[in-house]
Amino acid sequence: MKAAIRRAAQSDPFHDMLGYHLRRLSVLAMADLTQSLAPLELKPADASILFVIASNAGITQSAAGKALGILRANMAPLIASLAKRGLIEREPMDGRSHAMRLSALGQATCRQAKDITRDHEHRLFGNLSRAAHARMIAQLHALWERKAEDQASLVRQARATRNLDPRQGNAGPATP
Repeated sequence: MKAAIRRAAQSDPFHDMLGYHLRRLSVLAMADLTQSLAPLELKPADASILFVIASNAGITQSAAGKALGILRANMAPLIASLAKRGLIEREPMDGRSHAMRLSALGQATCRQAKDITRDHEHRLFGNLSRAAHARMIAQLHALWERKAEDQASLVRQARATRNLDPRQGNAGPATP
């Protein structure tokens, strides 16, 4: 067994690169999920939005986008498409914000999408024990959270740096 692993490491330059293996798995998983959701005329992003709205009735488009890591510019056409299909309903809240809820058709479609997604997850990860499945989710979530915190810190630092005028060397606002 150890000899086989050594041979694999010698012939595969990505053998010990976790990110590479995660990416390969992600590509396969998303292709399978995309194909599985096609009969519902949903893409994985559409299904994800339905799942978030189902779990958070009254959520705003902005909050749903933040929860899913979808940029505002990309979220608007996704929501418009789901609304046009009659899957979600929007109610004015305050100012420009709208509370989103699933319509009856959206609820039924969401249930079907969840069933399809569960089957998809079972096909891909059904051979893992419950404990291994839970550990993997916990470890990936911890990595993801740490990276998100690191990125948020970098954004805060960049914003703070923009408020410095490098010509004056002080903390005052930059002048044009």
